[in-house]
Amino acid sequence: MIPSTEEVLSVVALFIWGFALYGMFVLLWRVVRFLMQRSRQGVPITAVLIVQEGASYMEGILRTLTTAEPFVGRDFEIVVIDCGSRDETVRIVEAMAHRRPTIRLVHARGEPYEVMQPWLTRRARTVPCIFDLRENVSPLDVVPTLAAFWADQLV
Repeated sequence: MIPSTEEVLSVVALFIWGFALYGMFVLLWRVVRFLMQRSRQGVPITAVLIVQEGASYMEGILRTLTTAEPFVGRDFEIVVIDCGSRDETVRIVEAMAHRRPTIRLVHARGEPYEVMQPWLTRRARTVPCIFDLRENVSPLDVVPTLAAFWADQLV
């Protein structure tokens, strides 16, 4: 059975309304993000994650931090210092850094704190939040600790 012209027009009208609603939603989301980014106040925060063989938790931490990034209320950067991982850690961080410009990967040839010092000195206005995830620090402590730094009354 061939649909009538009236039925075809009503389906086309539904598609047009759907695209219009989608466009309005995207526009509203972009305006909200723009206003949130413009209203960022306070000192920028740099999360420094020192890792070695961290493939099992690295992607989860980076996704959690980058998801929360628009709601931080201040400039936020993530620096991952890799201390010679032989697993997939470097590949995971590079893939995430390719999609998010606020993620940086630094390879440590020696002591990671020596690599970090000149790098942080160039960013004198930022507050570093350093996590050495090579030892007894749980990856589950990273996000709650950074959330405390995000609060305006602490910085």
